[in-house]
Amino acid sequence: RRKAGKPVNFFHFMIDLENTRSAGLQGAEYLTAADQVTIFYSKACVQITFGRMQELLASGCGMEVCRLVNTGKNALDFYIASRIGEVYGQGFEGTIAIVSNDKGFRAVQYYWRSCVPVPRKIILRPDIEQSIVSANENSERRMTIQKKLKEINLETEYRRELESTFEGTGHEQLIDEIMLLVEGKKEHKVLYLNSLKHFGRKNGLEIYNKVKSLV
Repeated sequence: RRKAGKPVNFFHFMIDLENTRSAGLQGAEYLTAADQVTIFYSKACVQITFGRMQELLASGCGMEVCRLVNTGKNALDFYIASRIGEVYGQGFEGTIAIVSNDKGFRAVQYYWRSCVPVPRKIILRPDIEQSIVSANENSERRMTIQKKLKEINLETEYRRELESTFEGTGHEQLIDEIMLLVEGKKEHKVLYLNSLKHFGRKNGLEIYNKVKSLV
C-alpha cells in the first residue's frame, strides 16, 4: 500500500505475455491498488507462473485479461495499440507502460508522445519492475527497486565480506593474499592444500576454515 508523502503515479501496464512470458511480470509485488494491469495473451501462451499470479492478486491492482481471438502476424500488437487508444480516449492521465521486448511498439510510443495535441506519458520496458523505475515517480517503491538493481563492484563487496570474516583473527593484513588464494577456486580440497602451502599448516588451516563457507 502507498505511504503518506510518497505519491504513486497511476499506471496502466499493458503486458505482452506472448512476447515476455512470466518474465514480463517481474516486479508484480510492487503493484498497488492505484495500478491497472491488462494481460494480452494468445493460445500460444496461456500460462504464467503460480508465484507471479499470486503477487498480482495480492497487490490489489485492477486486473483484466484480453485473449487474442484470431491469429495473425502482429495481431496481439494491434490489440495492445487499440487498447491504449481506448484508455487514453476515456480520459486516462497516468502513465501507460507497454511491457514487451518488441521494439515495434516504439512507433506507438512516438505517436502518443509526439503526434497528439497533448503528449502522453508512455514507456516501453521488458517488465513491470523496469517500467516503474523508468517512470521517475516519486515513490518508495521506485527507490526500493533502484536500490535492488544498483550495480555493485563485485571485488569491493567480496573484499568487504572477507574483511568481516577475518575481523579480530589477526589475519586482517593478509586479505589481499587470501583474495588471490580463493579466486576461481571451487573445490574445497584444492583450497585446503593451497592454504596450507601458502600460509603454513597452522595459519593455513585457520584461513581455510574461515573461507570454505564463502566458496
